[in-house]
Amino acid sequence: MGCWVNWMYETIRLDVKKNVAYVTLSRPERLNSFDLKLGEELYDALRRVGGDRNVRVVVLTGEGKGFCGGGDVKEMYAAEDKPFFLRELTRAIHRCVIEIREMEKPVIAAINGYAFGAGFSLALACDIILAVKGAKFNTAFINIGLAPGCGTQFVTQLVGYHRACELILTAKTFSADEACEMGVVNRVVDDLDFAVEEEVEKFRKLPPIAVGLAKKLINESLRNDMFSHLELESRLASFSAATEDFKEGVTAFVEKRKPVFKGV
Repeated sequence: MGCWVNWMYETIRLDVKKNVAYVTLSRPERLNSFDLKLGEELYDALRRVGGDRNVRVVVLTGEGKGFCGGGDVKEMYAAEDKPFFLRELTRAIHRCVIEIREMEKPVIAAINGYAFGAGFSLALACDIILAVKGAKFNTAFINIGLAPGCGTQFVTQLVGYHRACELILTAKTFSADEACEMGVVNRVVDDLDFAVEEEVEKFRKLPPIAVGLAKKLINESLRNDMFSHLELESRLASFSAATEDFKEGVTAFVEKRKPVFKGV
């Protein structure tokens, strides 16, 4: 597949190469902080790549020293109607979070530095999180007298109630290694670019329809009861059995060769 660069965006970059969409938050002078423009553009990019059958995996990262420093505090300060502004800003963040979770393809967060507040929440919405050594995390909202606008559910599900209280209520900064120990990130690496490419290469070879449905099942399992979830598993397994990828998978198994999946 070809590549497109900077699809008329001001606050992000979008590149697609070899079935992988690289979405880069690009406000490095503001630590890629989340404002309404970034929220609008990120949502558009996520919807664009989410609907592109040629894209098998999405990588989300930041330009410069950080992944995302959270909501743009300077814009919060400047807003005349602060409650209205925060309502709009959190909704913009939520749209991106929902798009990431509902997209039936894996989204990898490549944490290249600070992931604070809304930036931390955005990372937690992703399916696999890789962090460079030296990366820092913080829920952050409390530090500016703000109730968390996103992320409390993700944090609590990941680390449990008491540790979530420590991280959220005290806005404790923690390292990439600590995040890995808590199960917040998958791996801490020295070379982030190499680790990302190593990860995306797996998804270039895996069956994208089955991967997407598996992601859907994982997310649905967080809210379904056992009986309804078993029924959903049965229906989606049956659905995937009608794909050419399934035919290729079982044929390759019988013929004792590696399958070549085409996403159909």
